[in-house]
Amino acid sequence: MNNFLDDLEGCLKGILIGGFVIYFLIFLSIEIPAFGAFLLLLVIVVFFMSWIENKEEKEEQANIDQMATEFEKVVSRDIPKIIKKNMKQISYAYRRSVTSNSFGKKNYKKFYKELTEFLEEKSPILRKYQDEYSIDWDSDYLKEKYISIIEKEIKKTDESLSYTEDMDPFDYEHFCAKIFQENGWDAKATQGSSDQGVDVIATKNNVTLVGQCKRFSKPVGNSAIQEVVAGMKYYGATKGVVIAPNGFTKSAEKLAKANEIDLVHHSEIKDIKP
Repeated sequence: MNNFLDDLEGCLKGILIGGFVIYFLIFLSIEIPAFGAFLLLLVIVVFFMSWIENKEEKEEQANIDQMATEFEKVVSRDIPKIIKKNMKQISYAYRRSVTSNSFGKKNYKKFYKELTEFLEEKSPILRKYQDEYSIDWDSDYLKEKYISIIEKEIKKTDESLSYTEDMDPFDYEHFCAKIFQENGWDAKATQGSSDQGVDVIATKNNVTLVGQCKRFSKPVGNSAIQEVVAGMKYYGATKGVVIAPNGFTKSAEKLAKANEIDLVHHSEIKDIKP
């Protein structure tokens, strides 16, 4: 209540002082015509300057809006081309840096930074617009737009995967997950980091399986078995498997047997029972 009264008092004082100043200026203008003419001229000048400033601001904003519209057209045209042309590199970076929490929410922070630098390198016009016109080309709106393009391309690639000797490790993980899916498992490949030693998680008939997918050119050793054992504990899995195209060392076979871990070739995924 006291604050309200104080504000009211201050407002009334302001009105009284303002009224007095206006009255005094009018009085002087009547008594001294030259002063009145000067005052009128001053008002006209202030009004004109304000109008000019407002006009310039509107023109500047119109230019910025036009530039942003033109730039968005450039981005919409160039970024999809760059992404499709360099999809292998981009998908590798995506799988290495994009992580998911326990609820499936993805964290793109690291990937955004790497992708922004990559796109600027491939398309200097992006840097030009950002430097010359201060346009934030990697805004959330555009990020969502090109992330959507990337994830659609990755999905297409994953759906068409077939094994080759030069397949990269991330593609091999998704290749194995795809085989699980084709054989009735609800399976997904983890995203390359923060996976707790697990590349594939699959469930079927209330059984949770975790697996390591090792596309090595030589037999897989003990570390893969140790990672799966740790991954089983972390995810509360009931079954563990290591998948590799070129076999396992004798030591790895012994360790796997002691921990009841299945060692299979990817062609044998179809034979894994829950």
